Amino acid sequence: MFNKINIRILAGIFAVLLILTVIITLVNSGGGTASRKRSFKSEITEIDTAAVTRISIMPRNNRETVNLAKKNGQWYVAIGEEDYNADPSTVKSMLSTLASLRATRIASNSKDMWKNYEVNDSAATHVMVNEGKKVAADVYLGKFSYQQPKNQNPYMYQQQLKMTSYVRKAGDKKVYAVDGMIAMTFNRDPGDFRNRSLVRSDISKWNHLVFKSPDGVFELKKKEEDWMLDSTPADSATVSTYLSSIAWLNSSGFIDRRLVVSENPSYSLTIEGENMSSPIKLHAYPADTVNKYAVTSNLNEGSWFSGSENDLFGKVFRDKDSFMPGKENPAE
Repeated sequence: MFNKINIRILAGIFAVLLILTVIITLVNSGGGTASRKRSFKSEITEIDTAAVTRISIMPRNNRETVNLAKKNGQWYVAIGEEDYNADPSTVKSMLSTLASLRATRIASNSKDMWKNYEVNDSAATHVMVNEGKKVAADVYLGKFSYQQPKNQNPYMYQQQLKMTSYVRKAGDKKVYAVDGMIAMTFNRDPGDFRNRSLVRSDISKWNHLVFKSPDGVFELKKKEEDWMLDSTPADSATVSTYLSSIAWLNSSGFIDRRLVVSENPSYSLTIEGENMSSPIKLHAYPADTVNKYAVTSNLNEGSWFSGSENDLFGKVFRDKDSFMPGKENPAE
C-alpha cells in the first residue's frame, strides 16, 4: 500500500515538472506572452511600388522640397513652375529602398532621443509616398553611423564596415535602426532627380545613321559586318569607337529653353536599327555664346542640354571626313 502511494506521488510530481518544463520551453522559444511583448514588426513600410503616384521629399537643413509625380506611366520632377522628366532608375531605386526597409532593432522608445538620432522635424529627411490619395509611407530618415567589427582583418576594412541608419515613422515615438546609408539616397536637390539621358540603346541593333548639317547630308549604313559611308567603306575602328561613345549618352548640362536663339536645328542625327520601336533623333539648335548649341533628344523630351558642356555637341555631331579611312578622329 505504501509503495503504491509513493508511486502515485512520484507520478504526480513528474507530471507537474513535465508541465513546467513545457511552459518554460514555450516561453524561451517565443511562444509565451513575455516574448511577444519583446518582439516588434521589422517592416517599417508597406508599399506597392507599382501603385505609387507621388513622392514628396523634404531634405534636411531646409533645402528645397522635391516633388515627384507619376503621369501616364512617366515620372516627372517639379522645378519652379515646370515639370521635367525624372530619372526612372533613380525613382525605382528610391522606391526599392523604401519597400525593403527592415528594422534590425529599436534604438529608442523616447521622443527625447529624436534629436540625438536626427529624426526630428528640423534634422531629418522627411519622405512621404502616396498611392493615389492614400499615404502609403511617411518616414523621417535620420543620421547614420558605422561600426568596425572587432578582430577584423585590416585588409577587409571596406567589406566589413557595418553601416546603420536611424528611421522614425510618422506618428510613432520609436526610433528604428536599419542597415545601410538610407538618407543619402533621398537628401538631394530637385535637379539631381532629372533624367540626364540622351541615348539608351543597344548598338548591335543599329544599322543606319543619318547626319544633317549646314554642309549637307551623309549616311552610315551597315552592310553585313561593315559600315559604309554613303557608298564607300568607312573606317571601321573609328565608327566602332564613335557608336560606343554615344550608345549610353548622358549630360548634366541642363540649360533654359530661353537660351535657344533659333527654332530650327542646325544639326541632326537620326539612328535607326533592327527591332527598334522608333528612331532615336538628336538635334542641335543655335544657342547663346556660352553654350553655342542646345542639344535635344526625342528620348528625353522637354530637356535642353548645353552643347559646350563636356563638348556634348562634338561627341554627337561629326562631319563626313571624320569617318573616312586614315582620318584622325577629332573627338579623341
